[in-house]
Amino acid sequence: MQSYSMIVLKHCEGRTQRRRRAQNDERLSSGLFQNGSIEIWLLRLIKLCHNGKKKSNVTSAKPKKHQKTSEKNNNRAKRGSKAVASKKSAVANKKSQSLSVVEKKHPQYHDALLLDIQKQLGKTSESSPRTLETLEKDLKHSPNSCPKEGLSLPLDISVSLVIQCSLDRIWLLSETCLRWPDPIVLVVYLPSQTVRNSSELSTALDSISNVMAECPQMTVLPHVHGHDEKEGGFSTYPVNVMRNKGLDAVKTSHVLIMDVDLIPSADLSHVAKDNVMDQVTMANRSNNDIEIPLNAIVVPAFERKVDSPCSDVESCRRYLQNDSKFLPLLFQDLKECTEDKDCIVFQADMNWEGHHTTQSEKWLKKHWYESSSKEKEGEKTRTIRQIKCFDSLRYEPYIIIPWCPSSKSSNPQPLTPYYDERFYGYGKNKIQHISHLRFRGVPFSVLPQSFVVHHPHPESSIKQVWNNHKNNSLHRDMDLLYREYINDLTEKYSDVDDAVPQCDD
Repeated sequence: MQSYSMIVLKHCEGRTQRRRRAQNDERLSSGLFQNGSIEIWLLRLIKLCHNGKKKSNVTSAKPKKHQKTSEKNNNRAKRGSKAVASKKSAVANKKSQSLSVVEKKHPQYHDALLLDIQKQLGKTSESSPRTLETLEKDLKHSPNSCPKEGLSLPLDISVSLVIQCSLDRIWLLSETCLRWPDPIVLVVYLPSQTVRNSSELSTALDSISNVMAECPQMTVLPHVHGHDEKEGGFSTYPVNVMRNKGLDAVKTSHVLIMDVDLIPSADLSHVAKDNVMDQVTMANRSNNDIEIPLNAIVVPAFERKVDSPCSDVESCRRYLQNDSKFLPLLFQDLKECTEDKDCIVFQADMNWEGHHTTQSEKWLKKHWYESSSKEKEGEKTRTIRQIKCFDSLRYEPYIIIPWCPSSKSSNPQPLTPYYDERFYGYGKNKIQHISHLRFRGVPFSVLPQSFVVHHPHPESSIKQVWNNHKNNSLHRDMDLLYREYINDLTEKYSDVDDAVPQCDD
């Protein structure tokens, strides 16, 4: 184990050697990395650290706690000036290249993306939206990609990431691809005006192809939008249509639906798989035919704070270019980041209801398991902490849920419902799905040890529309729809007795 720590120390400079060695030895000795995954984790961690050093010849030594935040940022800016100049030069060189030269790098990706786009443009009619009312029909006739031969459990347990984004956020995928080795499905928003402009389309395909080339585990699905755009342009961003499109491409037992600006911890894939496998095993101790339990596992979400929010993509990208440890890699890194006030619970300062039910403060103190444990056949089993009640109807965690069934079927049906496609733009689109699962009787628990962390970025145009109450009705429309949706859920699942209740005041 000591040799592993020395490898990490050799490639990851910036903290005191004594503390880093102790941390890594603790992680190794705790049995977090099993079945050969330690080698994969080390290689990926080394690559992350190496990339950070290659992009900027700076140390990432953490300032002492008594130093002022402004001093830290000034130092970061000085250290990053050289990397910024280099990046600007690289961007200028790229722009000077001809389109034909760029396309030759990844022609296979260009061709596949163009074919998909052409098929979408050739459609003469739009499909009906998937809603709560059409739920049963949508699941029965689902065009999903689940294997018809079923899954062999627990060996075939795996978790896919499903992410949707617009072109201006696609750069965030580079970090996610380094940290998540399992399947990723990315749905990219392409406005119709971009698709019909050859120059804009070529630029878009270049951006997408570059990410695909460095992320072989990722499937990319372009989504052409604009046939029925309402007044307000980007306010019609079809977020739930895109999420459902991504879900239909999933081939694994479980899925984690994330936003592109949330970056997984380096061990999330491994820890998620282990805990899902534990739940499957515990739920089928007395069954010969193993089935996947309908549980939702909450992944704790945090965000990286900065004194001066970045105003453009290049300044946002500079955070990681100048400091490879800008975003916490593992639990101990996150704990230090929160202690230094550089990280907080996601949106805790502007939307406390969004993630309060997760009880992240307890989670950071390693309150990960239920207090009661069981002894069976000489084995001690621990149950991850269950969510006993919801603090708010505005709880919107990121969750791991079952998707593909284990049973063999010529027409496999997803195990959990689709997102309601009446929700679009910004606001209420993720909460509605959480509420649907809750009213349906799905239990919620909290994943130990691993997390996602929000990377700073410029405010999106769709959020600006959401906040513009005076000139746009998006906020009012989605609020009204959500109230109606909760009433419909209450009526539809009135006979469900085991739904997670509301917390008492």
